[in-house]
Formats: sequence, C-alpha cells, structure tokens
Amino acid sequence: MTLQRLFVGLLLLSLSGCDCGTQTRKLFPKIEVLDEVGNARSSVEFGQVQLNFTATKKVRIRNAGAAALTLEKAEFSRPLFALGEPMPITIGVNGEYELPLTFTPTVADQRETGTVTITTDDPTNIAVQLSLAGTGVTATAVVQPTTLDFGEVYVGEMKQLPFSLTNSGSNELPVTSAQLGSTVDPSVTAELTPLVKTLAGGESVRVSVKFAPTAAVALMGALELVLPAGVGNKTIPIRGSAIQALPKLCFKFDDSATEQCTDGTAAMNLDVRFGNLCDERVYPPDGGFVCELDGGPVPYTRSGTMFVRNDGNTPVSYSMNISAGSPSRCDGGASVDFRYANAPLQADGGTQASWVVPTFKLPNAVTDPRDWKTTPVAITYRARSACRGGDDTDLSTIIWTRQGEPLDTTRRPSGMLATLTGNSILPQPLPFPVTFTGNSPAPADVSLVTNRGDGPVKLLAAELWQSADGGLTPGVRCSDVDAGPCTWFAWTAGPTLPVLLEGTNVPGGQVNKKVGTLSFGIFEADGGFYVPPSQEQRVWAVVDTTDPYAPKVTVPIIGRLQ
Repeated sequence: MTLQRLFVGLLLLSLSGCDCGTQTRKLFPKIEVLDEVGNARSSVEFGQVQLNFTATKKVRIRNAGAAALTLEKAEFSRPLFALGEPMPITIGVNGEYELPLTFTPTVADQRETGTVTITTDDPTNIAVQLSLAGTGVTATAVVQPTTLDFGEVYVGEMKQLPFSLTNSGSNELPVTSAQLGSTVDPSVTAELTPLVKTLAGGESVRVSVKFAPTAAVALMGALELVLPAGVGNKTIPIRGSAIQALPKLCFKFDDSATEQCTDGTAAMNLDVRFGNLCDERVYPPDGGFVCELDGGPVPYTRSGTMFVRNDGNTPVSYSMNISAGSPSRCDGGASVDFRYANAPLQADGGTQASWVVPTFKLPNAVTDPRDWKTTPVAITYRARSACRGGDDTDLSTIIWTRQGEPLDTTRRPSGMLATLTGNSILPQPLPFPVTFTGNSPAPADVSLVTNRGDGPVKLLAAELWQSADGGLTPGVRCSDVDAGPCTWFAWTAGPTLPVLLEGTNVPGGQVNKKVGTLSFGIFEADGGFYVPPSQEQRVWAVVDTTDPYAPKVTVPIIGRLQ
C-alpha cells in the first residue's frame, strides 16, 4: 500500500513536469471605413467640381484589428474617379489613415457615379466597396444676388445691399480683381478689397454695396470680378434709380412773359411783389381824380397766377394754408385786398380771408404726362386800404407743407412760403410849420402842408384858428374873433387854393408848394416894417385835403421876438 502510494506520487510529479505541446493564436487586421463623426461609411460625394479640374475627398480608414492592415490596391469602375497616391498602404494597429480619392469631371452639368473597390489583407473583409458621385460644373464661383438691384432710393438717403461670392467647387478659386465698372454712378460705393483673395472650396466672402444718391439718376453698369480662365469672369449688373420730388411754388404775372419760382431745394421762399397800385378808397376810379406817380398813370389792380410744379421724378404730397388778408392790419384783416380764384365763399357771399387746401398729390402717378403742375390759381391784388398806420403795405401768404413722408426722413423742402405784397399808393399830408422870429420879421411865403406819400393829394382850403382858452389846441376861427393871437397874423397874399401836391417815390422825399404869403405883427406904413408883439403868439392853419385818412391837417404858426 505504501509502495503503491509512492508510485502514484512519482507518476504525478513526472506528469507535472512534462511538455505536452504549446497552443498558438493567429492575430488579424480589421478594416473600418468611417465618416467625419465616426459612423460606417459606404459612399463618397464630391459635389460640384469645376470642369477638367481634380477634386479630392479624403476617406477615413481605421485599423481596428490586432495586426497591421495593408491596403493592397484600389480598382475604380470609371476613370473619372482615381486614387490620389500609390498603393500598397500599411496602417498600424489602432491607426488611421485618410485615403485620398479624386474626381475629374469632363462633361459639364452631368451627374457622374461610380465605385471603388479596395482590396485589403483583412481576412474577414478582403474587398471594401464605396459608391462615388459628383457633378462637373463649368464654374465654381457663385454670386448672391446675381443682380444688385437697389430699386428706388430717395436723393439724400442711402440703401445698402449685401453681396457674397462663394467657391462652390472643391478646388481653390483665386479672385484677382473686383471693381465697380466705369459706367457705375459715383453714388454707388463699396469696399471690395475682401473679395480679392483665393477662396478655398466652399469658402464665402461677403461685402456691402451702398447707393447714396445726391441727384436723380438711373443706375447702369456692373460689379466686375476677374476669375481664372477655367471659371470665367463674373459681371453682376447694378440697377436702381434715385428718386426725388422737386416741388416749386411758382407765380407769373399776367403782364409778364416770365415766371418766378423757388428752386425746390435751397430757396424755400417766394417773394411776389405786386408793386404800387392806386388805392380805390383814396382815388375812386369814377371820382375824377387822376392817380399818378412820377407823372404817369398807375393801375388799380394787378393779376397773376400761382401754381405748384414738381420737376422731380416721383410724386410728392402736400397741403397748403392760405391767408389772403393780414391779421396785423388795423382792421384785423377784415378787408381782403388779395382775391384768390379758389377762395371758399362765406355765408354772406364774400370770400374767406384764410383757408386750408387739404392734402394733394402731384402727380397722382409717375406715368402722368409731363409737365407735372397744378392748375394755376388766379390771384388779383386790389389796393384798398382800410386805414392809415402802416396799412399801405398789404400782405398775403401761402404756406406749403410736405405730407405723408416716411418716418425718420427729412426731405427738402419740408415747407415753402410764398409772400405776396402790394402797396397802396397813398398821400401823406403832414404839417409844414411856420415860425416868425426877429424884431421886424418880413412876410413869409408859406406851404403849410408837405406830402411825403407816393400818391397825390389836393389842398382844398385853409383857415386860421386860435385857441379858445390860451392853450395849445385850436378852438375858434380867426374869422370869428377880433382879439387875441389872430390879430397879429394876416394873409398878405392868398391863400391860393386848391393846390395839388404830387406824390414821390424817393425815400424820405417830400413835395410842398406855396399856398400864400403870411405876415406877423402890426404894419407900420411910415416905417415900412412889421412891429411884433412883446410876447409869443400862436395860431394854427387848418387845411382841408382830399386824403380820407387826413381830411384836415393842423399846422402850427408861431411868432416870437428874438
């Protein structure tokens, strides 16, 4: 039993030290074809490629096996597709390689397809096949937009358009020049330097093109890009128009062949002067009094026509506020010297002194025939003074106001003003005082009244008055008293009346004439001189005139010793 156990032990010991043979395991490569994010890939898309140019796509291949992977060869179903470098290619364990595949199209605008079969030493995937596709194009430069159309831009404003150039092919696209054509208006500007570069496949570059017109213009010309011969230059048409309304207030007298207008931009005011006309109140046409100035007759009325003209190339909307009378007149504007043919009627049949012309569009459409202007409105000025005190100048105004413009725009002119003025030819009879001084003053030729107006006036009669109570105002006719200051004054000749004092248009000028000879003092026949009183004496000459505003002119007459 002991010997048996010993034998078994020796046998076991012998078996444990025995070399019974070694087992071996074969190591293999494993190919994986992946896309950019790591998913399995079975196709390659080249997209659009410039004709006769070669585009390259790199295919990501990974060796996921335990032994080096050999890409032995690549076979293509069509010669348009090829390998970008020679084989065989070895990829280490866990290594990756980007295999360059190429596409060289020869037919424009045709979709090309094919396959590539890659032979490897991966025993489980000896042949890997990928589908290939691409399109040959004659140009890879893509512009957006294909036409730079600004549409309508108002003068003085600005519009900006984006423009982009994209290389839609896979090869590089050198741009050697980018410029605005010679026929493009200088109001179109752009910084085109960013376009002059070499664009990689799929790269884009963007710029802005601006149109800021300073005058009405129709755009013509193009943005010109110089590209390689295989691509061909690009010409991007530039279109658009600058628009502007040029409204003008215009007036033309019926007795004139010319018209006067604002210029539509800078000159906003129109000054219409009807001149000096005979005042109907002072010189009624049937009153037998000839209204003259500088020896020639002067009319009572003058007429003309007012209208609005648009010399631009786009319509403009506006309203007008018309005042035919001036509220600053002494009658508060109740008397209207300017008559408008379009003035609304009042209930009593008279015309309104002021009114508003509601929004009006000129023209209604750009297709309306030229020239664009409103129907003329007849305006007549009749010099009819209501009173003195600066009323010899009559005023009417027309305020033109632009309407309906876009917010945040200020387009000139925003408003225009027409000022119509006319002057009434009026006399202005004023006192021409008389003063006697000295111990023995001689009789004096006197005028009594001077006319500083531009209209004539007649002096009809003159009487001497004295104060009734010794004051400074006349109170009693000298013909009615036999005492007081009147006894010291006497006419030695005249007065010779009526007399006409013509008007004058000389600033500060005056017209006066002798109406008689007046003496002061007691005449001493023996001595041949006048003896004045010992104290100052004062009387007045009250002169009747044809001026309804100054029918009587009171002239002080003073006598005093030296």
